[in-house]
Amino acid sequence: MSQLPGNEKYSNWTRKQLIEKLLFYESKLEENTLNSTNSQIILTKKVDKKNKKSTSARPFDWSKYSIRSIALKIAYLGWNYSGFASQGNEDDFPSIEGHLFKALLNAKLIADPSDCNFSKCGRTDKGVSGLGQVVSLDVRSNLPKNTSSDITNNKKIEEVPYIDTLNRLLPDDIRILAWAPVDKDFSARFNCKSRKYKYFFVRGNLDIELMREAANRFLGTHDFRNFCKVDGSKQITNFERTILEARIDPVQYKHQDNPLEFREFYVFNLRGTAFLWHQVRFMMSILFLIGQKLESPSIIDNLLDITKTPAKPNYEMASEIPLVLYDCEFDNLEWQYGRDSGTSFNTLSRLYKHVYGQWYIHTTKSLVYSTLLYDLGEMSLNQLMQNEMKEQNTQNKSLKDFVYSDNNIITSSTNASTSIILGGGKEHRIRNYVKISNKKTCDTAESKNEKYKVKRIKLDNNEIET
Repeated sequence: MSQLPGNEKYSNWTRKQLIEKLLFYESKLEENTLNSTNSQIILTKKVDKKNKKSTSARPFDWSKYSIRSIALKIAYLGWNYSGFASQGNEDDFPSIEGHLFKALLNAKLIADPSDCNFSKCGRTDKGVSGLGQVVSLDVRSNLPKNTSSDITNNKKIEEVPYIDTLNRLLPDDIRILAWAPVDKDFSARFNCKSRKYKYFFVRGNLDIELMREAANRFLGTHDFRNFCKVDGSKQITNFERTILEARIDPVQYKHQDNPLEFREFYVFNLRGTAFLWHQVRFMMSILFLIGQKLESPSIIDNLLDITKTPAKPNYEMASEIPLVLYDCEFDNLEWQYGRDSGTSFNTLSRLYKHVYGQWYIHTTKSLVYSTLLYDLGEMSLNQLMQNEMKEQNTQNKSLKDFVYSDNNIITSSTNASTSIILGGGKEHRIRNYVKISNKKTCDTAESKNEKYKVKRIKLDNNEIET
């Protein structure tokens, strides 16, 4: 029988010698295994100790700091959010307020969003932007406790840099513009004297003078129930609101690289003491109808007269995209644009550079769209129109000329339709326009409130029974 390779040195060993050698190797193997296990245990303990150290960070000691009341002026682009106010589910419905609370908590400026005396001036809806939103709240301060003075023992106290701190933690489309010290009982909602909105739109074929005449009819105190969405859960009974300013002005700056030069931008400047849900967008929708000469300015008088129009007609509201909460007016607020007067320039410079960067991105995207729009608009109608549509005066016209001609009704042998302008590039195409006075109406505000009460009673009774 042949031997296995490498076994020659064991061929002359006795049985006793072989057993002793085997026992020697077994003891060595056990020793190595034990050492390896001990090393692994030590390494695991080190890792566990390191993780324990990182996860058991020392809790923030709020007792070392004072609390002060401040107001924050905020700018945000609302197109990617479900509104300003948090709805409790930030994953599915992200909000500006949700991101603000997250930044405040991470910066240890507040301990609990429900316990910081938080108040907001305006509750903008999904897709609506704000350039002058104001909130008030209680935050951590570097000021000595039990004093409102910035000077202690002739030493100036450096306050928390609220603007820079929060802007580092907020998304790119939400920025803190300024902060102001306020009294403990200050409320951004109830201390606000007026709110100003801007709604941007393209002139196109709209009759601007007719829209201006109509806008003037909003001035003063009126019942705006036919210019809002009534929510029965709110149980609102007073729909009177005061409009202080209602103007339609040309946008002062010109957009370069605009392929459609005649499409000038205008803005509806609206200022009032307070506003109802969707009020501005419904007002703008009626102004668009008047600008298209589908309604006369007198329709506003009829909608403001509750004896003539006791319930809101079913008409669409304008797009949310061009609407901006531009400013909130307060008495005696001293806005600060840095930690103090000495740091305002640096803070504002950083803010400007950031906004410029965001503007550059959006302007570049707009330029790409403009290039495509120009190329499409220059196409000749003679090559595009169907034979049955050539009877309309299309000779030597481009696609752009036809789409934005004075005649905004496109006809063919098979259909006739008109486009209702909704703002923000949105239009609603319909076959036959129905006047506001002939449209079906919603339930009256009183009816909606009563229906909600009945529903609430039924739900409460069911909860008691179960």
